[in-house]
Formats: sequence, C-alpha cells, structure tokens
Amino acid sequence: MAPLEIALLAILLLYPLLDIFFANRYQSHSKSVDYIKISLELWAITALLLYAFAQSDLSVSAAQLLPSSTFKTYLALTLLLLFIGYQCYSINAINANSDYRQQIAEQFEKADAAMLHLLPKSRREFLLFSVVLSVSAGVCEELIFRWYLYEFLQTHNHWLAAIFGSSLLFGLWHIYLGWQHVLRATIIGGALCGIYLYFDSILFVILLHILMDVYSGSIAYYARN
Repeated sequence: MAPLEIALLAILLLYPLLDIFFANRYQSHSKSVDYIKISLELWAITALLLYAFAQSDLSVSAAQLLPSSTFKTYLALTLLLLFIGYQCYSINAINANSDYRQQIAEQFEKADAAMLHLLPKSRREFLLFSVVLSVSAGVCEELIFRWYLYEFLQTHNHWLAAIFGSSLLFGLWHIYLGWQHVLRATIIGGALCGIYLYFDSILFVILLHILMDVYSGSIAYYARN
C-alpha cells in the first residue's frame, strides 16, 4: 500500500475525532461560515483522494460515471425527476397550508441543537446551504465513501462488510450532529451504497445525495419562514 493511501485512510478514520475533542466546532455565530468551513474540509480531503488516484497510489479502480445499462440509465433519470417533483410538491404544500407549515416548524424546533443550527433559516443561508454545502457533501462524500472506501474494503472483505464499514464511518463523520444522526446517516449511507452497487454509477448517487440535502434544507427554510 502506498504511503499516500495510508495517510488518506488515517485521515478518514481520525476525522470524526475532531468532532469529539472539539465539540461545537460547527456552531459559530454565522451559519454561512460553518457551511463554508465544512465544504472546504470536504474538498480538501477529496482533493487528496483524487491526487492520490491520479498518482496511481490508490488500490481501487476508477468509478463508473453512468449506469451500466440503458434501462438503469432511464430508471435513474426517472427516479431523479420523481424526487424533484416530490420536493416541489412538498414545498408547495408547506406554502399553501399554514397549519401544516406550523406543524413542520414545531418538529424542527424539537430537533437537536446542532442539527437545528445547521439548517438554513434566512434566504442567504438557504442559497449557501443548497449551492455550496449540499453540492460539496454530495460530490465529496460519495467519492470518499461510496467509491473509494467501499471499493477499498471490498477488496479485503466480503461486500456486506464493506457496505457496513463504509456506511458506519460515513455515519461517524456526522457525529457533530449528535449520536442519533450518526445512526440515521449510517442507514442512509447503507442505502446509498446499495443504490451505487445496483446502478453502478457514481454520478447517480452524487445527484441523489445532493437532492436529499437540498430537500432537507428546503423543508427547513420554507417551514420556518
């Protein structure tokens, strides 16, 4: 194993410790600053990942961009369009019904403080959350966990163990949002990994991940405004 890959794996494993030893490091006075901080950290690690791959220092092959068949390509497009349609429907339902909007807003207020802090409330926060944070998380986390880490673990273990291991670390990377969100992110990571394996397309899971994050931010923003 190349030294660069060892360094990359060490960073991936030790990264959650930053949130344990430096609690509330994503709770500054400005959400916009936190969005940019998280995005820069993700892109820095992803840049190291891509550099190591370009130097042939990674023990994984290149990820396939598009689905492995025409049927899966059309199915992926259909699912993305359905998700976008559902997102638009949900936002319209929130805007059209004040009682429904109030119910959702009350549910958000009961969320963990760290999670509530991360969700956008102003228009500027919503734009940064959607364009910067959601896109960064979608691209970087899928390349790190669904492409590299899963493929690396799969070469040394059973594929189910690789799904579990990559998804668990993905969950731990969200420990700054609380342990409950670690479990939720682990389950979501496992689902995304299964989708990645079925469609054999890193682009599809990246777009799906981005839409999921934008959906969360949209519901939070429109319900509380």
